[in-house]
Amino acid sequence: MEDRTEDGLPTSWMFGRQLIETGYRLDLDEEDPVEGLVSARVDSTGVEAVGNQFGNLSQSFDATPWRGKRVRFRAAVKTADRTENGRAQLWFRVDRKSSGTQPKMGFFDNMQDRPIVDDAWQHYEIVGDIADDSQRIIVGMLVLGKCVAWMDEVSLEVVDKTVKVTGGGIGGMASSPPQPFFTWWLVLPVVALSLFSLGYAGNRWFHRMAFRFSLAYWVLYCFPTLLQTALSIFIPMRVARWSSLYETQVVDPVVRWTAANILRVEGQLVSAFQNGSGDTTFSHVQVLVCFVLASVVAGLWSLADWRKTDHAWLRDLLRSYLRYVLAITMLGYGLAKLGLLFNQFPAPDAGRLGRSLGESSPMGLLWTFMGASRGYTFFAGAGETVAALLLIWRRTTLLGAMVAFGVMLNVMVLNFCYDVPVKLYSFHLVVMALFICLPDCPRLANLLFWHRAVGPVSLLPPYTGRVTIWIQRSIKAFLIVVAIGIPVVMHTIGEWKSARPFSALGDWKVMEILVDGQSGSSPLAESLGGRTLTLARTFPPATDRAQIAATITISAEVGQSVSVPATIHRDKMILNGVGLERLTSGELNWQIVGQEMELSNQVDGKEIRIRLQRLPEESLLMNRGFRWVNERPFNR
Repeated sequence: MEDRTEDGLPTSWMFGRQLIETGYRLDLDEEDPVEGLVSARVDSTGVEAVGNQFGNLSQSFDATPWRGKRVRFRAAVKTADRTENGRAQLWFRVDRKSSGTQPKMGFFDNMQDRPIVDDAWQHYEIVGDIADDSQRIIVGMLVLGKCVAWMDEVSLEVVDKTVKVTGGGIGGMASSPPQPFFTWWLVLPVVALSLFSLGYAGNRWFHRMAFRFSLAYWVLYCFPTLLQTALSIFIPMRVARWSSLYETQVVDPVVRWTAANILRVEGQLVSAFQNGSGDTTFSHVQVLVCFVLASVVAGLWSLADWRKTDHAWLRDLLRSYLRYVLAITMLGYGLAKLGLLFNQFPAPDAGRLGRSLGESSPMGLLWTFMGASRGYTFFAGAGETVAALLLIWRRTTLLGAMVAFGVMLNVMVLNFCYDVPVKLYSFHLVVMALFICLPDCPRLANLLFWHRAVGPVSLLPPYTGRVTIWIQRSIKAFLIVVAIGIPVVMHTIGEWKSARPFSALGDWKVMEILVDGQSGSSPLAESLGGRTLTLARTFPPATDRAQIAATITISAEVGQSVSVPATIHRDKMILNGVGLERLTSGELNWQIVGQEMELSNQVDGKEIRIRLQRLPEESLLMNRGFRWVNERPFNR
């Protein structure tokens, strides 16, 4: 960190100019370095809308001297002024040679499962293997959310094969052994399912205790999700700040204390809010805490009330509560699959299609399978949306719960069989649908198993007062408009607004480069001439659907490439990295006419125009299409 550029920044390290324009700050701090005179400091506290961006201080170099070796990337890092889930992460990526336009990804670890949140200097390391065909090694530090992070004493060294590969990245996760399905703690969901069922089986003391457990558990488990959904509807621009208060101030301390002091779990716990996985150790401990607290509430409630209290209105209220929780969740999943542009399962891009089947993870294979067929994805989304709409009305609640059970059972099995880290949540949604069906189980058994006549059932709630009924109807109308109507409208508007940015995605061949209207030899032409630009969407989408988050990859025929994050607006592309600084100061105007796209900008006082042609889709997977008649199976 001692060597500096003319701007006073560390040499050999890249920090995108667009990041600085957005509000990120990079400087060399002379106060309290680990070694030498200074440390690198990245400050994201001044960034107004973090969105899909992140601070990225990185360095890229040739991988040839490191091929076939196990390498350790090590650095000292500390953080401060963390808000809104602010954190730092070291990252280490290896790009391997590929025969196509996209490089194969080798080892990758960005410490997503072990973010850095300590306020004191600590040394962190990533260990990975460098493949024999590796082309580039990229290392650096990410700053996510709002915080200040320092990095110092950076080193890269060869280590012995006895040093374990870190488990947070692709390399470590791929080599980690699978876990057994049957474990001792599976007895807990069996107990919980038994209690849920007993709660509707009668009105003896243990039935009442089981129902009280059910009520307490579902309120504890669903409240954070319901709070976040409600806040995202009313204050979408502030949802990250407001919805995290309950998680960070109530749930997080309790879960971490339980893990550290009762379960003796070592290491830093990571919640789903931090890395997107719903099956982290944090998530399992959180479910255990809900189970224990619900048991305590049920026990104390039963001790305080030994009477044969009829909880008819509470049963109805809990069922209505779960109906709307499940309906809102199913609608969210359904709309995510119905989207033509913003879809939970986007069509496979060139990078995915260029990767061999054996290199895919089970989850990656599932995403490719779903994304390759827009029709099947639409069908799955339609099932979830129909279930959500049916759950809203009392008359169709049973049918909606049965549809939701069938749809979510399929989703849950896919999650279990393809190792998608939403197993806990999808299991709860399946159980939630079954719980809603419980009051009608005797009637269903008479109809389906004993073939007996089933009479009508009253749909009126147990509270029949005139004022109460009107309050219930007003709340129902409000929920239908807010929880159903507004998301559907926002989804439709978002699809319409983002149509133009999506047209820029795909593979483009550089055909011509003009400088002040003249073609000819230039450093830019020599570096880009004949190469392929791949614009691929990253997931999740940007907050503003009039723009999309993407990566722009420049690839040579031999497989060497450089990629930078970008944001594609309706008429311009903003680059968030520095891989294209020789081309632009961070912003490109773009327009598409037919199968051609033109990129333009001012560089060093000269007008640069790059003409590109869209490359045809050559993938059999995406081009095979539908046929009514097949004289013989076409199975490759």
